[in-house]
Amino acid sequence: MDTNPAPTAFIPTLTLLIGGTVLMAGIWTMISGAESTSPGLTLAAIGFVLEACGLASLVYPSVRKHLMHLAILAALFGMGNVLSALPKAGEEWAQAELATAGCSVLCAVLFAVYVKSFVSARLGNEPTSQPQNS
Repeated sequence: MDTNPAPTAFIPTLTLLIGGTVLMAGIWTMISGAESTSPGLTLAAIGFVLEACGLASLVYPSVRKHLMHLAILAALFGMGNVLSALPKAGEEWAQAELATAGCSVLCAVLFAVYVKSFVSARLGNEPTSQPQNS
């Protein structure tokens, strides 16, 4: 009897949704006439990594664990990306800064979901001290 349940597609699907949103925000920031394309390019790169990890983990479930570790690193980088977009004192938020801050919030949500999933997986995979009846 298999005690480990089959992995669900929730985490990769959420990764695809948030990665797509971050990717589209990056592309929108690049083509919308911002002063610099670097904030949009950074968002697009983070979104692309999240999209690739989410799609590959659905296609290849045997390497899902490794892909989700890569995705959590991308989400962590996306969370810290807000520090590059903070406006200087007394300035208003520009469009690229707002997009970066919004995507950082999405990456923070994704990071929290990943951590909860990793903790749940670790607790579910611990060997029990009591023998189970088969």
